[in-house]
Amino acid sequence: MKKIDWYIFRKYVGTFFFIMGLLIAITIVIDISEKIDTLLDGGIPLKLIITQYYFGFIPYISSLLAPFFILVAVIFFTSQLADRSEIIAILNSGTSFYRFLLPYFYGALFFAVLLYFGNHYFIPRANKTRIAFEDKYINKVSKTAAYNFHRQVAPGTIIYMEAYRPYDATAYRFSMEQFDKGSLQYKLRGDRIEYVKATKKWRISNYYIRTLVGDQYRLQYGESIEKTLPFKPDDFQFGSGVKEAMTTPELEEYIDEMKKAGQSYLEFYEIERYRRTSIPFSIFIMTLIGVSLASRKLRGGLGWHVVLGIGLSATYEIIMKFSVTFSTNASLPPVMGVWIPNLIYGAIALYLLKKAPK
Repeated sequence: MKKIDWYIFRKYVGTFFFIMGLLIAITIVIDISEKIDTLLDGGIPLKLIITQYYFGFIPYISSLLAPFFILVAVIFFTSQLADRSEIIAILNSGTSFYRFLLPYFYGALFFAVLLYFGNHYFIPRANKTRIAFEDKYINKVSKTAAYNFHRQVAPGTIIYMEAYRPYDATAYRFSMEQFDKGSLQYKLRGDRIEYVKATKKWRISNYYIRTLVGDQYRLQYGESIEKTLPFKPDDFQFGSGVKEAMTTPELEEYIDEMKKAGQSYLEFYEIERYRRTSIPFSIFIMTLIGVSLASRKLRGGLGWHVVLGIGLSATYEIIMKFSVTFSTNASLPPVMGVWIPNLIYGAIALYLLKKAPK
């Protein structure tokens, strides 16, 4: 890389972290103002709030708003280059506009790779601690009954409960299935299941057990039985962010097991899986849009460029919400629902690139 490449690359990275730090600080202040009463009433130690909540909240919100941060950052420092006529000087030196884009591509690649591995592996681990904190101290979801849900409680072991009451660890219309290489090996079904604290076992009423022995199933049934099962009441936290707490390998395994069990309505999990790749890819698109917009000098200067950038970012999020809604409530495949905004904005980026001053 030449000196000018390093100059633009450093500007890209430095401005991004500056914009991100500023906006994240504002977001944290807003979040604290919304939750301050709950946090104070709960008597939660400050150290616990910082380490278990905000250490997970910051990576989560950074990933969620990364395309916005990128677009604003690129527009911000590129507008400064244009305002000081540095872009004109670079192009007049014989450098083509496409060659001028190279350090931007390096910066986008750096952040896309960082975000890709973060989304797939590191941020879900941070989310697990954050969501556990929210469920325990803020949302208190453990006190809320849950209905019609499936859960993988061990590799190849899936349970279903028609209704579960966390406050007394009682469930109705319970079933547990164990699979090995896609084949059903064991199924337990009961009308009612409750946790017995004295024995630390589950009591199943009106139970029915089917076990594969050799190439035949052995049946067992009765009015009541106590069994040790691979889960306990504390394992059930019914927050909306369970999928966000799984790494991508865990999420893919969960989706596969749910499909084997015949579970429908997996679109939310598939959307999360595809989103983790589409967001890093959007970094390249937002970078190209930002450079193409801000490299042209406008009478309004930096202000108009930033307004355009914020407007485009907001529109991107709106289109994403609409397409994801069509995937969850209509027949649009999840992969299309997640990638449609990138396809639309990719076309916008190419159009703006064509119109950019060269």
